[in-house]
Amino acid sequence: MLFHDSETVELKEIIAFANCNGGKLYIGVKDDGTIVGIDEPDSISLQISNMVRDSIKQNVTMFVHNETIEEDEKKF
Repeated sequence: MLFHDSETVELKEIIAFANCNGGKLYIGVKDDGTIVGIDEPDSISLQISNMVRDSIKQNVTMFVHNETIEEDEKKF
């Protein structure tokens, strides 16, 4: 995996979002808010979608929306 947080932590956050009114999970942003960016946002989005599809039952992929944001020439 390309993520610095563990896969379990990320999945717990996605499940929590699915059980309430949703939320946003930023990939490529440090905990302190510093944007570090990611090199291949489309590939990362696909990995996240696949992880959600394969790991969480009931399937919540229909509720997951991926968006690449660019700031200071960094994508996240």
